Parts: sequence; structure tokens; C-alpha cells
Amino acid sequence: MPLLIILLLLFSIQQPGMADEQKPLRFGVLSIAQPSRIFNNWQPFADYISEKTGQPVEIVIPRGFGKMAKAITEGEIDFFYVNSLVFYRLKQQGQAVAVAQMENIAGETTSHSEIFVRRDSAIENVNDLKGKNMAYISPMGAGGYLAPRALLYEEGLQSGIENQETFTKNLSNTIHGVLLGEYDAGTMCGVNYALMSKKIETGELKVIAISEPYPENVVGAREDLPQKQLQQFRELLLAMPDDPAGKTVLQNMHKMKIRAFVKYDPAMESVTRRLLKEGNL
Repeated sequence: MPLLIILLLLFSIQQPGMADEQKPLRFGVLSIAQPSRIFNNWQPFADYISEKTGQPVEIVIPRGFGKMAKAITEGEIDFFYVNSLVFYRLKQQGQAVAVAQMENIAGETTSHSEIFVRRDSAIENVNDLKGKNMAYISPMGAGGYLAPRALLYEEGLQSGIENQETFTKNLSNTIHGVLLGEYDAGTMCGVNYALMSKKIETGELKVIAISEPYPENVVGAREDLPQKQLQQFRELLLAMPDDPAGKTVLQNMHKMKIRAFVKYDPAMESVTRRLLKEGNL
């Protein structure tokens, strides 16, 4: 009987550790895409990380900045992929630390936004957008709002005051809306515009302005995660291009304009800070 009791006690002590090993790592993705599409795009990445860590990886898709911030605060997300503006806001709130930075398919860690109009419109430059309806992607977008809005303000046009701001929440909606004349002008990341131009005929559009560079997306983590876990995740991401399986996963992510994940440069935050000031945000 004493031996049985001892064995039961040992088993009860081991159980929590066993449960912790099986606890899924939760990876949040903040995106304007449909949830089903996000899952399809990110599942190979989740499977890769799971195989490398021996831990299940669960994809979590909060819809909007507020829900993402809440999920991080309540410990429902461990790591996450967000644009640089969202990361900056989360870090300012003490909710996030950087793990790595996205390098886009152009091989850059920054991008530019492009403002485009119909070729047959009378709009030739930013000044002609006064009183017009401007289609942005999202109010929390780095390339879909922050950078182009900063450009307009720098050119002397107070976006949202001297023209109308509309948020389409969708890349294709923005392009189609300008083509159909629903909006006078549209804007998005230049890399995304090039990718979308392979799917949608944009020959009737012309680019009239290009923004200053803004930082590309960031992989972040909850501020309270153990440093060892954070470092392990970082090393996995940075090593993906040199691992055959990781390289295959990255190649499949080109459609999301992701080429690789590289070391995070804190100096990028000063770029976001400047754009916020220029855009009066």
C-alpha cells in the first residue's frame, strides 16, 4: 500500500509538466484577409514551427487591433504577426517585444505606398486630391493608411479634413473601387499593388505619388514570455532560409509578400514615430 501511494503521488507531480509540454503555442495573425485564407496561408508555417519545437502550434485570428491587444493582455496569444504600426502601438502599451522582422519579396525590410487613380481622370498629383474621396485600406494600416496619409499632409493636404477618407478593408476592393469610379483615388503598399496587378487588370490605373518608406511587418511576442522561449522562436525564424524545409515554407509565403524573417532593427520605430507625426495621428 505505501508503495502504491508513492507511485500515485509521483504520477500526480509529473502530470502538470506533461500537460505543459502539450500546451499549444498560440500564434496570432492580424490580417484583413478572410480567416479561411489566413489559415491556409499560415498553416504550413505553423506545422514547420511545431515540428521544430515538438510543440503544437495553434493559429489565432483576432479581428482588429482591439481584439489582438486584448488577446495578448489575457495571455491568449504567445507570438504574433502584425504590421509595423500595430506593433508600435502594442509596444508603446507595454504589451509586446520584437522577435523578428519581415523581409519582403523585393529583399527589403521597408516598403513604399503608392497612390493611384484612373488614367482618364483629371488627377495628376496629390494637390488634385483636395475634395476627393480617398480609399485607404484600414485605419491601423502602415502601408494602407499611415504612410500615404503622412505623404498627403507633407504635401499640404489635410487628409480627412480637405478630402474624404474611406476604409475598404480589402486590397481588391480598393483597386476595383477606383476602376469603377467609386473612389477618386486609392492607395496601398507598392509591393502589394504589384502582386494584385498580376490578378487584376490595372492598365487603366496610374500611380501619381509614392510615399516615404515605412517598416515592413513584425513578428512579436507577449512581453511576459520567458526569454529562452522567445530566443528559441527567433532562432528558428532566422534560420529558415538555410533549412530546406524552412526554405520551402518561405517560398509558399511569397504570395503574402514574405521572403524571409530577419533580425529586428529597433531604429524602425523612429520611422513609424516620424510618420505618425507627419500624418497628424
